[in-house]
Amino acid sequence: MDRTTRYRQAEERLFADAGISPVERTVRLARIGTSARILEVGEGPPALFLTGGPNAAATWAYVVAACRGMRCLLLDRPGTGLSEPPPRIPDNRALPDYLATLSVDVLDALELGRASLVGSSLGGFSALRTAIAHPDRVDRLVLLGCPAFVPGWSAPSFFTVLRTPLLGSLVVAAPVTPSAVRFGLRQMGHARSLAASRFPAAMLDWSLAWQRDTDTMRHDAAMIAACGTWLGGFDPALDLDDDAIARVEAPVLVLGGGDDPVGGEDVVRSLAGRLPRAEVDVLDGGGHLPWLDDPAWAAAGITSWVVGPGAGRTSAA
Repeated sequence: MDRTTRYRQAEERLFADAGISPVERTVRLARIGTSARILEVGEGPPALFLTGGPNAAATWAYVVAACRGMRCLLLDRPGTGLSEPPPRIPDNRALPDYLATLSVDVLDALELGRASLVGSSLGGFSALRTAIAHPDRVDRLVLLGCPAFVPGWSAPSFFTVLRTPLLGSLVVAAPVTPSAVRFGLRQMGHARSLAASRFPAAMLDWSLAWQRDTDTMRHDAAMIAACGTWLGGFDPALDLDDDAIARVEAPVLVLGGGDDPVGGEDVVRSLAGRLPRAEVDVLDGGGHLPWLDDPAWAAAGITSWVVGPGAGRTSAA
């Protein structure tokens, strides 16, 4: 069995367990210069879901299953899941514009004038950058877990390994095992949920599959390495300062995880305080991907923000 077939089978089991049947489509991204895979669930005001790195679109399966009255658009970012890689890996100079352009490219390909953006980690940074660069295309933002490059964030230690040429290549090439998947989730603040068996077997199996049967890790490791400096760490030019954050016009909901090692309650509350219009809720015991710890909690927040009173409704291009 080839890798893509094996990955699709794990993904299908995940969707079946979540009770969803996404519509799959491939769109051409005119500015980025590649094609991307999108999974669509539900009907209503559109929301584009942006993953962190490394990750893939199906990570949202359980939360979008609980979202009601929304058109959820789950993006396999170029180079992740089953999307083609970009023509060039964005480096520290290109990454902010690349991510903002990516969101607009997807909206254009879907013939959407505006949408809400739901982002995690790098996807949260992408959502913020899009809202700053293209405020006319963004209705509302939902940030799950601490976004990358905001004041007070801490890059996962795993990223330091990926930026080290020899160690990084060894990690990417190493066989992926179920125990390695669980170790990675514990490192991202999900120890309590794992101990309480809150992660469905189908999600753990899919997490193994995207690491083993797609090139997601290889492509995102290359991007992470390209955004580092020779002194170590990420280029400070990537950081969002107060002036940039203050230019976010869209209303923002921050759904944080109390055990998020990238940025816990203090960091996400500080971020919300820097944004012109923001609310925050923090899940006790939640990790960096808090919707995995409690999909119903995350879905309630997302749905109320995107389709609740006062939410944007203009979506046609």
